[in-house]
Amino acid sequence: MPKKKDYNDYPGKGRPTLYTPELADEICEAIASNKEGLTSLCNARAHWPHPSNIFIWLRRYSDFREKYAQAKAEQVEVSINYMQEMMEEPHLFVDDNGNKRVDVPMLRVKIDAIKWKASKLQAKKYGDNKQDEIKTDLLDESLKRKHELDEKNRKEF
Repeated sequence: MPKKKDYNDYPGKGRPTLYTPELADEICEAIASNKEGLTSLCNARAHWPHPSNIFIWLRRYSDFREKYAQAKAEQVEVSINYMQEMMEEPHLFVDDNGNKRVDVPMLRVKIDAIKWKASKLQAKKYGDNKQDEIKTDLLDESLKRKHELDEKNRKEF
């Protein structure tokens, strides 16, 4: 059985990065199948690096960056499913009179947060279409203006 890597085995200062494709795959699979954030996932798994190291890996390893982006896109679907489950189950609290009531504001806040996250991570599928139309119109206008200026300023050589 191979010896487990220990931080004391490395010369030099600082905590070493223990990037392996296997660990990268494990991280991406956990992200894709879980609604929790990266910090919670890292805290629950002692053999994972600190989230800041994972962000360094994202800059350093293009294959990990692609897998991570795909995992985050898949995580949106998990979050959407969780949102649907929340809508079906009652969120009850007991008021001052001892009556059970549905906590509508808390439910709304949770759902809005999930919708916002989905709109940012998968804008084409869950984003605001009006913003896309505005961006397209502005792009078309700016390209048209650029061509007009190019024609006006073109010199014959």
